[in-house]
Parts: sequence; C-alpha cells; structure tokens
Amino acid sequence: MTEGRNTGVAMWYRDLGEGEADPLLLLHAFPLNGKMFAPQMETVSGERRVITPDFPGFGRSPRTPAQPDVGYYAGCVRNLLDRLEIPRVVLGGVSMGGYVAFECMRSFPERVSGLVLANTRPDADTEEARETRKEMALRVARDGIGVLVELQMERLLSPQTRAENEDLVENVRTIILENTPDGAVAALGAMRERPDSTATLGQIDVPTLVIGGGEDIISSPEVMGEMADKIPNSRHVILPDVGHLSNLEDPDGFNEALTGFLNSVRTPATAG
Repeated sequence: MTEGRNTGVAMWYRDLGEGEADPLLLLHAFPLNGKMFAPQMETVSGERRVITPDFPGFGRSPRTPAQPDVGYYAGCVRNLLDRLEIPRVVLGGVSMGGYVAFECMRSFPERVSGLVLANTRPDADTEEARETRKEMALRVARDGIGVLVELQMERLLSPQTRAENEDLVENVRTIILENTPDGAVAALGAMRERPDSTATLGQIDVPTLVIGGGEDIISSPEVMGEMADKIPNSRHVILPDVGHLSNLEDPDGFNEALTGFLNSVRTPATAG
C-alpha cells in the first residue's frame, strides 16, 4: 500500500491494489478524510486499484492558501490522475465528495468510465443551509475542529448506528479530529457556494451507482431516488437503518452493491 505521497497540488492519497480494470478513486465526505474508505479499500483492492485522496486541509493534505471552490478540488483530482498517469477511473464520491464528482463530470468527463454517487445531492444550498454553513465555519474558526464532532455526529450517523456501534462512532470522531480547522472552513465555503448540478444529471453518460442510507437526513432516499431517475443508465440502492455515512455504517451492504457495479464496468485501465 502506498500512503502519504504529495501530489504537488495539496493532496495526499492512499493507493492499494492493482488490476487491468480502471482504478476506483473515492472522494470523501465532510468533515472526514480518505480514511473513511478503509472497508472499501480492503474489499475492492483484491481485484482493482483503489485510490483515496484527502482534500486540502483534511487528513495529511496541507491547506490551500486561498478560499477554494468545488472547481479547485476537482482540479486537484485531475492533477492527481495526471501525476499518476491514469487515463480513466471509476469515480466515487460521498456527500461533499459527490459535489466534487459532479464538477469532475463537467470538467473532464473523458477521464471517468463509471460513477458512484453516495449520500449526496445535486441541488445547491438553500439560503437557510448557506447560513448554517456560515455559522458553522465561524464556530470552527473560533473553537477548533472538535466543534464538528458536536455539531455533525447526529447528522452523519443513524440513531441505530449511534446506539449499537460505539466503535464506529469513535472511529468517525477520530477521523474528524485529524482534519484542520482551516481545511474545514474552506470546505464549508466551497460547499456553500457550489453550483446547482441538477442540469448535469441528464448529461452523465457513464454507468452510475446511486447509493445511500434509508435514515439519511441530509441526502434522503427521496432526494437520491429523484437524482437517480434523472441519470441515464443508473441504478439506485437504499441501505436500511443507515445514515449519511453508508459505506461505514453498512460496509457489507455497500461493498456488495459497489463490487456488483464495478463488475459491470470492467473497462481496461489502458482505455483512452
């Protein structure tokens, strides 16, 4: 496993596995980092290369000096692909990672052979949501990254997960605390100003897996279903009793859906 390389564009990444198929590149949720994909790396890397970067200011990636937009994060992804000399990937994103994935599909769709959209949504923030992010950013800047454990845990994990899986709750807490306040504030600003991606859905022309939790209060099954309906050649999977971090809360169910999807898009990594 390769870990801790610097791409030159403020992104560290984990790199595990190999195979003839296009690699799987997974973009993490806010306010976590690429460590959240450990269950997927373990399962998928037996047959396919898996890459999980940390967004700037998260995990081991340094913070970008300016206020980024989602286009900046997408540019980091493209530069990572160039640096690793990877022609195409199956691109996956959870929550904020999905927002960046939409931007990738607008900016360089030729580099994506399949798409996984997990616990995310295409619409821009409402005014209420924008204000909430602004207030959250102010609190993080003032009080530190630990504020996000207090503010986000009930939104990230379902009631059942929080009641029955203390180890996962602690794991999520630990990952959140690894990130920098500056990185979180920057990401909150980028999400607050992100464009509406609804019009992009109908333009997605690669096989797409839409997957989420039945108890997700951020990206509800209804929102995810409506999104899937607008994407040609998509399949929609709902994992019951699971919240916003479906890949961690039900790794077996998530991995079963993911590996089945990947087997249907087994394009060679040398494809142009």
